[in-house]
Amino acid sequence: MDLLTAPWVPTQGVSGIELVRLMDVLCTDADFHIALPRDDMEMACLQLLICLTQVLFEPEDVGALKRRVRSHLTQAEYEAGIEPFEGWFDLCHPQSPFMQALSVKAEEVTPIQKLFVGLPEGNNHAFFNEPGEISAVCLPAAAVLLFNQAMNCPSFGGGFKAGFRGSAPITTLMAGDTLRKTIWFNVLHKQSILGLMANYDELKANDKPTWVEQIPAKSKIPAQKIGWLRGLFWQPGKMELITSNGVGRCEFYGIETDVLVTGFKKEKFVYDIVGEWVHPHSPRIFNITDHTNKYLSFTTTEPAWTKFSRFLFSSKGDKANEKIEPASTIKQYRSIATNERLRVGGYRNKQASILQRRHEVLSLGSGWNDGKESVEMFVGIALQIKAILRNKLYGFAQASGAANIHRLAEASFYNNSEPMIHELLREMDWREATAAISRLQTELIQLSRRIFDQLTAPYSHQPKMLKALAVARAGMEREFHKIQGERA
Repeated sequence: MDLLTAPWVPTQGVSGIELVRLMDVLCTDADFHIALPRDDMEMACLQLLICLTQVLFEPEDVGALKRRVRSHLTQAEYEAGIEPFEGWFDLCHPQSPFMQALSVKAEEVTPIQKLFVGLPEGNNHAFFNEPGEISAVCLPAAAVLLFNQAMNCPSFGGGFKAGFRGSAPITTLMAGDTLRKTIWFNVLHKQSILGLMANYDELKANDKPTWVEQIPAKSKIPAQKIGWLRGLFWQPGKMELITSNGVGRCEFYGIETDVLVTGFKKEKFVYDIVGEWVHPHSPRIFNITDHTNKYLSFTTTEPAWTKFSRFLFSSKGDKANEKIEPASTIKQYRSIATNERLRVGGYRNKQASILQRRHEVLSLGSGWNDGKESVEMFVGIALQIKAILRNKLYGFAQASGAANIHRLAEASFYNNSEPMIHELLREMDWREATAAISRLQTELIQLSRRIFDQLTAPYSHQPKMLKALAVARAGMEREFHKIQGERA
């Protein structure tokens, strides 16, 4: 199955998933929507479409990119674009199958379910939208699984390598009103690429993916020698799919197929990358002192809006020598469109284990491009109010022994504030944000008071708790009046 010519893109059909070709997506204005049972796989599929479009049809400059957004490719343009890459994206290629290696020596076959990150074979069904084990999938599903494992997931552990961005990077992508526009919104034009990779033209002449030109074992690879295509499709492990022929049902897509993928073989091998290859789809933390990067990841249960300003703008990091840089595609987006949605995705992990799946959509109201100060104020005030609530209940817990009440308050604040924050993000004109931010402040303070009252109600009739409760409540109100006075 060749990703450049075969129908493999899972879209919403009349009676379930319908597979269409990449050409159908890029050469028509049809209103396609990626449709998969898991949000993380939907985002991985979108990333795969973006990366394919990036290397096949790279725009020369911002003008060319805007034209791609406005109008679809012709069939002739599409066929000319894919011609140099014939055979490179074929999952069943006899010598170099997509994202695989035919030299895997392992005898043990790992069940295909292991590629559904967050769902180890045999248990932990909570990560599926519906319970059930997966024992066989179609080739279109396998392509998305391979790509997601290589790009977005922790390694298999035990010496296996993770991708360029670490074990569980945050991915940020812009979303338009059609799938075709969404793809082009996240494609870098050549001038943007040159800002990341000065030797781009030099590398392009011999730029091959890792399954066409294998990574040499025990090698030290300079990051600046890794080409654009090779980096976007970097496969850090050796994997080989196990297939069987004969009509069967894909247990993930729910469609009939004549080739089933039942498992894979994997093999670890040693290599080192010297230096850093900057990936365009993730916000990163730049260390000013030693000029190194690491990518933002979800390390807590805080919702994505708490990092909203960091996803959109360059900003100070948590440490004095750190600077946060948004994804290159987000930076470039400001020159081609406005008022779209931000897709944020990733996993919260502990080493090779997935603790939480995180995929959200944040709306961008009018004027966000020029609203950095307002965006930072918006996030800062919300977090300040949350911190007051948590800190005062932490003090109450210390004085009264009401264990974990502050943690319950924080979780309740996030759960109950998220709908109002998303509504405000969607409706706000960031050029005139003062009134909306004041309204948010008032609503969040009222919410915090309700949470405080609800969580402390069981203790309000206990004489030994009354003093601690009164101190906590008075301290909270003083802090709230203070921040209201600052914005009056």
